[in-house]
Amino acid sequence: MNMFTRLFCSKNHSTDDEAYNVVESIAKAKQLYKELIKQAHPDKHPNNKDVAEELTAMINNNRFNYRELLKIKDIVNDKLA
Repeated sequence: MNMFTRLFCSKNHSTDDEAYNVVESIAKAKQLYKELIKQAHPDKHPNNKDVAEELTAMINNNRFNYRELLKIKDIVNDKLA
């Protein structure tokens, strides 16, 4: 068990499964964040720079929130695809 998992479990009295889910969600969020920030970067969309800047700000504000990043992914695909 890594240090984060032990700390999380000891503070919240949660199970190993719950701690694993949190760590897994953070890892997924990090990967999705990198993917989205590349897709929505304003330099890649000079014709839609304002939209790309708005989406990039949304992505940055939710960089650790996997559920919100999934919603933003749909928006990015709709507006910038």
